[in-house]
Amino acid sequence: MAIRMTIPFNARRPTGGRPFTGPPGPREVIMEFNVLIGGEAGQGMFSVELQLSEMLSRLGYPFFATKNYMSRIRGGHNFHMIRIAEKPVHALSGKPWDLIVAMDRAETERRHKPFLREGGPFIGPERVGQIEREAKGELQDVTATSVILTGLILAFIGADDAAAQSAAPDGTARKALAMGWDFAARWGLAARRSFAPQIGEHCKLDGNQALALGALLGGCQFVAGYPMTPATSILHYFSSVAEELPVHFEQAEDEIAALNMALGASYAGLRSMVATSGGGFALMTEAVSLAGMTETPVVIIVAQRPGPATGLPTRTEQGDLNFVLHAGHGEFPRVLFAPGSIEEAISLARRAFDVADRWQIPVFILTDQYLADSLQIMEGRVPTKMLKRELPVAGADYRRYEITDSGVSPLTYPGLSEARVEVDSDEHTEDGKITEDRGMRVRMVDKRLRKFEGLRKEAVMPARFGDRRAPTVLVSWGSNRLIVNEAVEVLRAEGISVSSAHFGQVYPLTPQMARGLARKRLICIENNATGQFEQLLRHELGLKATHRILKYDGECFTVGELVERVKGILG
Repeated sequence: MAIRMTIPFNARRPTGGRPFTGPPGPREVIMEFNVLIGGEAGQGMFSVELQLSEMLSRLGYPFFATKNYMSRIRGGHNFHMIRIAEKPVHALSGKPWDLIVAMDRAETERRHKPFLREGGPFIGPERVGQIEREAKGELQDVTATSVILTGLILAFIGADDAAAQSAAPDGTARKALAMGWDFAARWGLAARRSFAPQIGEHCKLDGNQALALGALLGGCQFVAGYPMTPATSILHYFSSVAEELPVHFEQAEDEIAALNMALGASYAGLRSMVATSGGGFALMTEAVSLAGMTETPVVIIVAQRPGPATGLPTRTEQGDLNFVLHAGHGEFPRVLFAPGSIEEAISLARRAFDVADRWQIPVFILTDQYLADSLQIMEGRVPTKMLKRELPVAGADYRRYEITDSGVSPLTYPGLSEARVEVDSDEHTEDGKITEDRGMRVRMVDKRLRKFEGLRKEAVMPARFGDRRAPTVLVSWGSNRLIVNEAVEVLRAEGISVSSAHFGQVYPLTPQMARGLARKRLICIENNATGQFEQLLRHELGLKATHRILKYDGECFTVGELVERVKGILG
């Protein structure tokens, strides 16, 4: 029987348990550990990451986990990276690996062993095979290997074995964890130090789970999509909860059908969303224009990956900003959010539905593979407050596209009253009838574009971190937020005066967003080749970065890498 550990959204740090009893010797204080698990697809690396992350969460250890994987079911070289610390961490440090577990030897040894710290253990496939044999022999379950490796890693970092035993979900898992401690002792890997957990009530989420949760809190009632990495797990989540929660999920035959379904559901009164990636969004652009003309609220998640075409389908990039910003023909208002953390993913997804509904526009959420697949701890309780919504009832004189000062026309839905709800993809009059009158055309375009005035007034301001008096500001958007913030901490500790500004809303930009930035040395940090956001800042706000730090090899920044590149600029 396979061992499967699950954890609720909210977990409490275990109490009690006996003190750490490792081998005799002096104890040293270690602030963090960096663990890499490498091998071919299909060898069980994901299972190890899953079991380890769940045990770390149960024990109250802050951690950050992300992965680098190839677009294939079996073979290739994949690796999972886990940073375990005594305080909350939200990025890869870039420091040497403290422990490497290799399901394969050649590739993991070639690519990663040179970055193993001196004296750090390298657990090769021979030892993994030994664990598998003993799991099969003693537990009659080779799948318990992942839990045994979890126990070994916990022993290596100095976790309390009694607390781990108490946190295990069942007797078989406890036996497997004990075997992991035994292997660590046999191979001389058991820690000579204790490594105490530092967080209390918390939950663990990846970026896509956070976006799904935010959508639910925003009142999402309808989700459509066609699977496409790295957005697929959002669709998987909604398909799994559709029978339990008041949300309908529909897997469409293709992406344009998905967005058209969402627009139809929105017309009928449901808060609607689609999730896709760049290639899928390319098929949606016709329907994006339909949303603009019909003023139909919809939320569109675009999980970025390297292009063009299929590109690197399982890697990360921020190369679709310009595409999403200009998608669709014609001129109409839109909002683009780009969350930089799981907390911000929840809050901005929730906000997206409110903005889309009140302003009757498409709202986009730009994420990427790095944020989508990264797993981390969020302290405190999961938010549960859902947006309230009242369905407006109109009278017989209802005009769907009534010209107003705000640009927002009355919105009701078929069947709520005797009002006739008439929409059209052609230019139309105030009551929704097709027109080619030039004067009406101008008035309708102006009406739609007036929404920008209100949207700018309620724009999300950039989040500032560090001393605002610092002469140098690291500017980021989207998933680089917490990497940049930790780099700021490291640089300031070394006496380098820097701060950061993170844009969670990348469009529309407002003059207020430029406050405190105009006279600074700006270094814009992006995962693309052309500095798309820096160009947008220059065009919209007149802010010109003195330097760009760009990365577009399909991998995320590490804190150490970013620190060195900033130092190189500042001399």
